[in-house]
Amino acid sequence: MNRDSDKEFALHLEEGRFERRVKTIKQTVSPLGLLIQRAMQLLGLSYQQLVSESNLLAEQNQNSDMRIGKSTLGNIINGSIRQPGTAKLDSLRIILHLTRDDIDLAIGLAPERRVAEQLRIRSQRTYEVTSDSVTRHRKIKVPVLREDTQLKESQFLNGMVQRWVNLDVEYLGSFYPPYLKYVVIGEHDTHAVPVAPPGTRVLVNTLLTQVRPSENVGFHERELYCVLGPRGITCTYLELTTRVKIILVPHPLSGRMRGEFAATEVTVIGQAVGLLFQNNVIAVRNHAQNTE
Repeated sequence: MNRDSDKEFALHLEEGRFERRVKTIKQTVSPLGLLIQRAMQLLGLSYQQLVSESNLLAEQNQNSDMRIGKSTLGNIINGSIRQPGTAKLDSLRIILHLTRDDIDLAIGLAPERRVAEQLRIRSQRTYEVTSDSVTRHRKIKVPVLREDTQLKESQFLNGMVQRWVNLDVEYLGSFYPPYLKYVVIGEHDTHAVPVAPPGTRVLVNTLLTQVRPSENVGFHERELYCVLGPRGITCTYLELTTRVKIILVPHPLSGRMRGEFAATEVTVIGQAVGLLFQNNVIAVRNHAQNTE
């Protein structure tokens, strides 16, 4: 075997080692990486979008450590970086709407609990999203009206608006009604299918808890409620039989059975007053990324 053949053989051998090493890395996902990937999937986030949002967080907080590069994100997911710095963990927590308990569990600060099980339970069950997670780091366009605008008279919008400004929603948080809650329907909560399938974001008005009679009313007209029962939160239709009984009524196309409970076992959190479907969530986020 000549010298050129030796070099070619060595090159192929090294390429094979590299491919096996890359394949091994790709197949390895740390518990924190599993948490990140699952949250990204639920939010419809790409790697690049997560990197962009971390850059935005770093600028807003004047903390460069909050930036998460694409390679760094990959190393966190595959476990090469076992415990990222506090600033980067804060970025992940804020962007992915996670709690500190979620992060601590994933990096091994609560080893007695199984990460995979907790992830499975969170995705399957309907859960509430905190209001600060909903409003944090989102921008909306707000019109600034001309001084001579008469709101009591009908006018064309273009004639009333002096200019448009982009405003962070979090600054308007104090104006958000405190009685509104935000809920995400879990994978196993199919009571409201097809009206509100799993993955739907639900806006709940906690002032509307009275269950109205539903005789001769179609399901497209009935009130949809968010309730807390023995098995957790669910979105469903309701009926009251007596003062001591409440019936959880699934949509006829959902394939679920009715459930009858004592009134003391079920708490009506509120009525659903807004629905944002999963594919719309991704579209809204992509639109926000393109307009920033």
